[in-house]
Amino acid sequence: MSDTPPESATQIFAEGAWLAGAIVTGAGYGVVIALFWLCFRALWYQLKHRSSARRRNMCFLFYVCILFVVGSLLLGSNSLFTQYAFINNRGYPGGPSAYEQQMWSIGADEVGNVSYVLGNWLADSMLVWRCIIIYKNFGALSGRIVLALTCLTQLASYVMGTFFLLQLSSPQSSPYSYAGSSINWTVPYLCVSLTINIALTTLITIRLLLYRRTMVQLLGPGHATECTTVVAMLVESAAVYTTFVLLFFIPFLLQNPISYTFVQVAGEAQLIAPLLIIYREAQGKGWISSASSVGSTTAHGDCDIHIGRFSDIEFASDASYPHPPGVRTVGESSKPNSSLSFEGRGEEIRRCRREEIELEEL
Repeated sequence: MSDTPPESATQIFAEGAWLAGAIVTGAGYGVVIALFWLCFRALWYQLKHRSSARRRNMCFLFYVCILFVVGSLLLGSNSLFTQYAFINNRGYPGGPSAYEQQMWSIGADEVGNVSYVLGNWLADSMLVWRCIIIYKNFGALSGRIVLALTCLTQLASYVMGTFFLLQLSSPQSSPYSYAGSSINWTVPYLCVSLTINIALTTLITIRLLLYRRTMVQLLGPGHATECTTVVAMLVESAAVYTTFVLLFFIPFLLQNPISYTFVQVAGEAQLIAPLLIIYREAQGKGWISSASSVGSTTAHGDCDIHIGRFSDIEFASDASYPHPPGVRTVGESSKPNSSLSFEGRGEEIRRCRREEIELEEL
């Protein structure tokens, strides 16, 4: 007598993929909890001990709390749905895999569906906001183009997400079966989401490289590495979610059962990217923190520029110069090649400082 269930190898593999996805989703939720606590503690410290950027930190604190709630609802819904498929309704025609494919409209899973789309909107909104902030002072025309494109893509995400939820709320419907509809809204919805993430990832990476080039020209290569390391680029551009969506979307289009695993994991993975971004900001390693700390105080026409982050640098002041005439290293002014000349580039320096102060005020 064999203990093997009376199911085909394909069915057993599909059921294993669904179960693996539920397990890995729990691991992803663990990462979300850890990042939530790190963000919450860092932001709470900022609110208690620092008065600068208080409004921004309060918004971040509220945002990470919402992400934590969304992640908790995703895990709870997915766990209950897995129990229904593998335990409560084990005898469903076609087995647990068929149940998981066709019963997305039940109440237990509907909570997860709404949480998934809401988490996706929140993550995309964070990426859109980052892109707008980064390009805010890049140029009038460029800034307006980026603002228009990001707002249009985000609006498209809202529309596609709404149709996607309507599809999943119909009986016998899921991303894999769309009864009563001629369009599977999963494909356009994920295409829009991928477009937002890949396009904005590219825009943010380009802006970071341009920022690095400017800092190298003004302060030298030693002061432009933090925001342009590979890790910083990946975190700041939210490539984590893009990777997991592709891991689901490609097998989904190929009708490979491995997509059953990543369709569950993507819900938690999309929350990791914005939490990483906020955690870097709370540590002072994000774009706004790094840029604004380069020039902490300045004014139009002032000759003194105080550098906060680069404590080994100070700018010389001379009443005969309308702009900073040079830079010297503290304690090493007598060494050769210890100064960088900024003569004739005062306007460029003032423009960069104004941009950094505006970022700090946000």
